[in-house]
Amino acid sequence: MKILVVGANHAGTSFLRTLKTLNPNAEVVAYDRNTNTSFLGCGIALWVGGEFESSEGLFYSSPEILVKEYGVKLKTSHEVIKIDKDKKEVVVKNLETGEEFVDNYDKLVFAGGTWPIEPQIKGKEYKNIMLSKLFQHAEEIVEKANDKKIKDVVVVGAGYIGVELVEAFHLKGKNVTLIDLQNRVVPNYFDSEFTDVMEQNMAKEGIKLQLGEKVQEFKSKDGEHVSSVVTDKGEYKADLVILCIGFKPRTDALEGVEKLPNGAIKVDQFQRSISDENIYAIGDSAALKNVVTNDYSHVALATNAVKSGLVAALHLIGLNVPFPGVAGTNAINVFDCHYASTGLTKEAALKAGIEAAESEYWIDNDKPEFMRDHEKVACKITYDKNTFRLLGVQIGSWGKTIHTEVIYMFALAIQKGLSLPEIALTDVYFLPHFNKPFNFFLMPMLNALGIKYKK
Repeated sequence: MKILVVGANHAGTSFLRTLKTLNPNAEVVAYDRNTNTSFLGCGIALWVGGEFESSEGLFYSSPEILVKEYGVKLKTSHEVIKIDKDKKEVVVKNLETGEEFVDNYDKLVFAGGTWPIEPQIKGKEYKNIMLSKLFQHAEEIVEKANDKKIKDVVVVGAGYIGVELVEAFHLKGKNVTLIDLQNRVVPNYFDSEFTDVMEQNMAKEGIKLQLGEKVQEFKSKDGEHVSSVVTDKGEYKADLVILCIGFKPRTDALEGVEKLPNGAIKVDQFQRSISDENIYAIGDSAALKNVVTNDYSHVALATNAVKSGLVAALHLIGLNVPFPGVAGTNAINVFDCHYASTGLTKEAALKAGIEAAESEYWIDNDKPEFMRDHEKVACKITYDKNTFRLLGVQIGSWGKTIHTEVIYMFALAIQKGLSLPEIALTDVYFLPHFNKPFNFFLMPMLNALGIKYKK
């Protein structure tokens, strides 16, 4: 059986390493359009901000490792541009020579990843308007961040990547403006109790927040380099613009399979396309079942990429370990805000048709007040007020102590469909060094259940 893999970043690398570890004799050929594999794009902002100097640690594997240590027939700088699923053939283009050739497969594993959304905005051809995705992008962004001639930076997009880059450029002493069409930063993951504090901290640091604005044009004084960004509400100086508007799955080469509107391929619990059992889709190429809504959703996270690659590899060697679905567990650590969330916010739950969605917010000291060091920590839960099923959790703190890992417990609870009474009675420890007997995540659950203490 010949297995052909399209893409060798997080999902592809996870698949290849797992398959060849468990079945060294498996016949596998892989193509990737880039020159490297396993690049941790989440480290771009850290590199820009000066957390480290060498980029070596941003890779946990390499083409050399996959070829020499695992025996994968890997060709980088090769792009699969067309797939004929009826003939089980692919057309591959050598990006260095332009040559095209045909290869075949018995099983196809599609791990094409995503590409940044590039809106058609007047002036986008000017120099110093950049994307943030690949290692090559990262190298250039770091170079610009260290260029003293670049003083004014505009980041378009207030999602995770955009906000992290805002902090990174701020740490480099740049004048930073953040523009987004939404009225809040990271609105898909956190409610205003958390985003308000983040925005306040950003403003205190001198970040210009231009939220609720739509970019209409990029201008240039010299006709070559960008000099300003024009929105429907103002114009902002820019020596450098980073576009972080979102991502779209790169699945155009694969037609005739069922997809979400954004192109993500719908798969079953073993990562097989629901349209063709000989095709697997993993990582950011796949639309996975959301454990809260039970509908397909596209959750582009490295954790899901690694796990979906693992599940597909196990299935191809005969081990049926189903993917449990996604809750969208995520975290961010910027401007002294240490946040994590899983599942849905109340707003997202209502949009998903869960009419009984309700929420409860709680903020308290993380430890007993007799402890010398105690800090504020907050938790907000989303739940079904009829069944008390947990739908989502947000956790945040603003001091030296970080509490985000508590989110793992809640992600598992949501995966298992647990209710608030079940979670509230979970066997957790109490120690004054770490928490309170009535801790910050127990109290919102008790309040939601109607147990509201006077003090």
